[in-house]
Amino acid sequence: MSGCHLAFPNNLWSDQVSCRVAVVTNSSPSNWSFNLRCINLTMLASFMNKLFVLFVFTLSCVVDQSMATMITHGPVLGRPGSTTMSIWARTESPAKIVVKYGHVAGRLTMSSDPVITSIEHDNTGIVTLEGLQPDVRYYYTVDTLPAESGRSGSFRTLPDAAAFTDPKLNPKGLFNFRFEFGCCNNQRHGEELKVPLATYATMNREISGNIHFAILNGDWLYEEKREFTVPEWQRQTGTRDQDIPSILRLSPSITGVWENYKLYWERAPHVRRWHANIPSYYTVDDHELVNDIYGCATPGFRNRRAVFRDPAMRAWFDYLAWANPKEHTQAAHFGRARTTVGSDILVDQEADFTRIPWEDMASLHIHFGGYLAGIKNPEPDPKLGDPNHGVYRVVEVIDRNRIRITPAPIATRESVYSIGRRTYGRFRVSNCEFFLLDTRTHRDLHDVKTPLDPNRSMLGKTQLEWLMQSMKNSDADFFFVSSTVNFMVPHVGAGDAQLDRNQAAAKDDAWTVFLHEREKLINYWTDEVRRPVFVLTGDLHNSFAIKITENVWEFASAPHNSPNHRSDIDAGGLPIQGHFKYGPRACDVRWSTYVMSDIPREHRKFPNYCVVQVNNVFDNPLTPESHRWIIYPKPYVMFQFFDGRTGDLKYAETIHGASGKQ
Repeated sequence: MSGCHLAFPNNLWSDQVSCRVAVVTNSSPSNWSFNLRCINLTMLASFMNKLFVLFVFTLSCVVDQSMATMITHGPVLGRPGSTTMSIWARTESPAKIVVKYGHVAGRLTMSSDPVITSIEHDNTGIVTLEGLQPDVRYYYTVDTLPAESGRSGSFRTLPDAAAFTDPKLNPKGLFNFRFEFGCCNNQRHGEELKVPLATYATMNREISGNIHFAILNGDWLYEEKREFTVPEWQRQTGTRDQDIPSILRLSPSITGVWENYKLYWERAPHVRRWHANIPSYYTVDDHELVNDIYGCATPGFRNRRAVFRDPAMRAWFDYLAWANPKEHTQAAHFGRARTTVGSDILVDQEADFTRIPWEDMASLHIHFGGYLAGIKNPEPDPKLGDPNHGVYRVVEVIDRNRIRITPAPIATRESVYSIGRRTYGRFRVSNCEFFLLDTRTHRDLHDVKTPLDPNRSMLGKTQLEWLMQSMKNSDADFFFVSSTVNFMVPHVGAGDAQLDRNQAAAKDDAWTVFLHEREKLINYWTDEVRRPVFVLTGDLHNSFAIKITENVWEFASAPHNSPNHRSDIDAGGLPIQGHFKYGPRACDVRWSTYVMSDIPREHRKFPNYCVVQVNNVFDNPLTPESHRWIIYPKPYVMFQFFDGRTGDLKYAETIHGASGKQ
């Protein structure tokens, strides 16, 4: 130990005494004489006690320091801007984290204010950097205080209009930018690809230095470790019983979803590198929640998967969705309530229902409960769950502690419930407006026999009106609408995997069972918006480009890693190219990653990713050292699809906008 000295006290020894010992050997006896100093046992005990205290103190310092330096997951980038960036990290226990950053790797001269990671959110925390320079690459490390761990990465801020503005040649300061989008990161398939998540290795190599952000369009993770219990989480984090977060006392199955995310970070180095260097946005699909989750907004629907929405959504915000823009910032409400047979009144003595902003909330769910609530399979016995579990509609707020719900609960008991949050949002980059839809929270239970039913909705009334009104009020030249599920192509099969379907409805995750709402949007975009609308989709494990009308397109980019679906069976007969009609409207399939049904599942390993490049201006400098940005008469967008293993270009489509004259 540096700077430590250990001295034996002088009074540890007793007075010297003389001894004589007779020693007999084979040869002859001998007499030996020597002096012996005996130990003072009383003083020895005192000294050893002090030594033990010193050892414990030193060990505690070492342990405290190692815990302080332990960043377990991250860094992860999000919320990119021209002058701002946010960095997420998780620590082993609550700790202060700080980001050091600069323009040159190894010379990180700037530092953020410290942020304390929160036990309520599995020891995660977010540091936001502000006052950055536009369109500049920064290098950074995220550290804990007082020790340093130095997990590092880099990022590039977005361009700023001011640097591109010319009163005559580019009066709005438009600029070019690129982003990647894709979905479906099933790691259980990674071993079959030999290189775990090979697409991320390819993207790190080929495009990470040339794009501004990414959109992970659903299914970032697939269900594993969902049975992870609160006691196991306590041992992992060193949390005492009295310090267990209140959310876990209400919904203990959240620990399984937290563990699911940690597992996916830990065994995927290419994913870790990607997220440490590329800021991302996210949309939520079924596997972030639980496979084939339907009917979350249908009152009276009693289904274990449907009512796992809010616990899983809470974990999604802790680990990924913190990075998203939010049209509604109100979090979900969790509570414990009393219900009585024959009564439609739910009573929570700890709640104040009069203060809940109901316009910001989704449907009310009574939870299934237990550690099996969020597993993928096998399906738990319904008798193991709360008999009241299901979807409810709030009819009336009676007072602080009582609300009227429909349908009436079927059992007298105490139940855990939640009132969901609205997760959709939007952001703007140059002349492009992006919408991140939520296709699960407000989704009604579908019926494949009546796909044109006008009373069924994918988005819910509030989200649909928000989307249409926002587009009406926008002056954007291009619209990107991120929908985790496909728009023109059905998803009716599971790729001949062991079927893990929600038996409450025949499988179709796509908009093809919500045709009334889909057609309403297509007609609105075609007749009213009249500017290019690109619906970015996923869920199906294949990629394709589809022209729907002159200005409405669907582009699906998938999978990053999951096994491909069969085009003729799982995707409703999607062709390689050409005419396709599933429902009332025909469309033009310009290209698809067609996968034949005779390929065994274990050999369907064709990952893809898509890079979107928006070209608004070109550089026409007067001198080699200068820039002069001139707007295109018709700005255009290029969609480029690449092979996830090799990086080879597979297909490209270019769409021009309206006249760029300003």
